[in-house]
Amino acid sequence: MIIRSNFAITRLIVLPFGALLALYLMIVGGGGTWLYLQGRAAETQLLIGEVKAAIEPFTKKLRTTEAVSVIRQRAPWLVEDLQALFADINSLQSIVLHGPESDIQLRVENGRITSRVSSPLPADTLHQATSSPAAQRLHSESQTLFVIGFDLTRAPAQRMRLDFSFDRATLLAQINESVEVMRRAIIGFGAVGAVSILLAVGITFVAMRVTRKMEVHFQEIYQRASLTEMAAALVHDLRNPLAALRANIKALLVAPDQTKEIVEELDRDVVALNDKLSAFLNLTRRHDDDLEPADICELVEDTARLAEPILSKHGLGIEMDIEPDLPAVTVRKASVRDALLNVLINAGQSGQTSGTIRFKAETCDDAIRFVIEDRGQGIPEQHLPRLFDAFYTTRENGTGLGLAIVQQVFDAHQGQVRIENRPQGGTRVVLTLPLHPKETPTWWNKQRKRFPA
Repeated sequence: MIIRSNFAITRLIVLPFGALLALYLMIVGGGGTWLYLQGRAAETQLLIGEVKAAIEPFTKKLRTTEAVSVIRQRAPWLVEDLQALFADINSLQSIVLHGPESDIQLRVENGRITSRVSSPLPADTLHQATSSPAAQRLHSESQTLFVIGFDLTRAPAQRMRLDFSFDRATLLAQINESVEVMRRAIIGFGAVGAVSILLAVGITFVAMRVTRKMEVHFQEIYQRASLTEMAAALVHDLRNPLAALRANIKALLVAPDQTKEIVEELDRDVVALNDKLSAFLNLTRRHDDDLEPADICELVEDTARLAEPILSKHGLGIEMDIEPDLPAVTVRKASVRDALLNVLINAGQSGQTSGTIRFKAETCDDAIRFVIEDRGQGIPEQHLPRLFDAFYTTRENGTGLGLAIVQQVFDAHQGQVRIENRPQGGTRVVLTLPLHPKETPTWWNKQRKRFPA
């Protein structure tokens, strides 16, 4: 059994971390934008509130006086208050009193109050303060001047309104200056988070490289241990045939008249030794057959054709049950055919003396499933867990390598092998091959060339 990794780097690193980075940027971008807009709205509300708080006392004074006369006569308190307003509010451009007959515009130029009768401000700069909140209009409008108006009187015949005109760019600059720290913090924390994720990707990639090296190292250890264990089992298994050979050789000296029988016995022992060594080599050899699409119906029929002469010696036939229109599957045809043939031959040696061995092929859960059933003696329950161990056999003349090879072949195809006793008697072997094997990374394929399955 070989250690395998089914995770490609793109699946383990790029896709998860890429999705995480995209989700992070989406959340941070959306959340940061929302937070920035909320902060800007709060700063705007605060600035407009400060501006209104500064100009409302002046407006209240004008409401209690004859505003037109006060402005034309330039009352001392008016000049003093206007100078203070223009000094405190650097964005204030002008104040316009809209009277029933004319408009009076007030400015501060070189520290002096100037006034002149003028036509109303352009239509695109006049806005009623009550039309919408001033904090919203500051960002939604595009005019150069931003106007905040106050009604001095509400009588339709003598309606007067006081409009304060501010430089919009100056107000926006004050707000942007206040929220700049927040904007930089959002961008900074977002960048730190993104860099942290990218750093995690790099650390994971380095960890993957180290893991690969460790996996190769452990693969070598496992391979050597596995070969050592199999070699020890092989040596142990060869002792009895070698002892028989030695006894027969000595028998030639003791009973020369039985030379023919002893030589035949020696030949059988040599053949048995050759079979064991051949099976061992087959278990440890490299499987370099090319993967190719295989017609399952053709593969099953080819296996049955090869098994029929062997099964007929036991008085058995093959009952075929092939599902129509089975999809092709990409496999090493020769290896899979030999594995199926091995199972069929085992079924012929199950103790069944007549009838047929059932050989079924069908699709099941995105896989091809082969089912081989016999009506023999079955397998004692205590032997089932060890059937796939190399050199473990319940037959006197068995090598104990057949099922180990079968499992090896199906493991190499990411398939499965299961053996169970049938309730009606006999044994059932179920072998599955996935129609869509999982992708294995390129680096793993390179290692498999060094450590064959």
